[in-house]
Amino acid sequence: MNPIKLFKASTFTYTPFGNYIPGDLDFLSKNNIVLVDNVKDADVIISQNYKHLTKYFWRFIQKKKFLVWTNEPRFDTSFKALKKIFFGLIKIHFMNIYTKDVFVSNLSFTAVLINKKLELITKISPEKTKNAVVLMSYYGGLNAPKLIRDGVNIDLITLRAYIATEGYKSSVMDIYGKGWPEGMSKENSRAGEWRTRKQTLLEPYKFNLCFENTIAFNYLTEKIWDSIESYCLPIYYGAGTNVYEIFPENSFIDYSKFNNPKELFDYIEQMPDSEYISRLNKCINVYNAISEKGADLEHSERKMVLEKIVQKLRFIVQRANNK
Repeated sequence: MNPIKLFKASTFTYTPFGNYIPGDLDFLSKNNIVLVDNVKDADVIISQNYKHLTKYFWRFIQKKKFLVWTNEPRFDTSFKALKKIFFGLIKIHFMNIYTKDVFVSNLSFTAVLINKKLELITKISPEKTKNAVVLMSYYGGLNAPKLIRDGVNIDLITLRAYIATEGYKSSVMDIYGKGWPEGMSKENSRAGEWRTRKQTLLEPYKFNLCFENTIAFNYLTEKIWDSIESYCLPIYYGAGTNVYEIFPENSFIDYSKFNNPKELFDYIEQMPDSEYISRLNKCINVYNAISEKGADLEHSERKMVLEKIVQKLRFIVQRANNK
């Protein structure tokens, strides 16, 4: 079988195409998929954004295949796996959060990060002197565009910005992140080594608002895990997701069960220590159950992600060759 040659039309930092985890490119190479530096040599032109492909459409009409692959929810929001343009002369294939073949499971991109044993708690640490925090950039905040799927707005950026804004006004929530209206954010919080800085910021807080950017099947990122690792009880959004395949009820605080921010703030302010300890320990048990599986789980999760890429690329090329 001839190798399938890929040309990257955009950056692929933190992805398999950027060898974010050592071994990614080796796996692709062993499956006859290689990256090339010259677009003329490519069978498939790939990008994380549709817009970076457009300049190649007329140049290589019917000569090259196109694939958008991204694990970022706003880099591409296509809900279908194929789009035809120019009377069907050009076909663009999609692999993203919404096509369900990038986040193959809800641990696809986080199993590698869950790598330690956390101790259960018997009391709330005296270091937890502050109430709630949110660590996120504004991203358009209250004016972020809607993302409608099947008549439902699955965007969470606006909602979490609204909750954070109300929490700031009520002095029950601190904000860290860039782009917020002047005076709201305590700091940019993205400087330096982010994971280490994030743990430092979370350390004194009891609760962490850590919504994803959008609602999607299997879309579970590091946000909730970083919160648990820092012994911060997550405030998450569970409706429309399959997060409860991993977490039991009454573990993290599910905002989708509240009607408004005030209900949430009243709830966490009145929460008994016993409930807080019980909820956080349930989260810790989930974390530990995953971390105990170690490297075997990391490798199997990564393999599933890479195999989906291989399958898609073979499908694209073979479909073209059979015509």
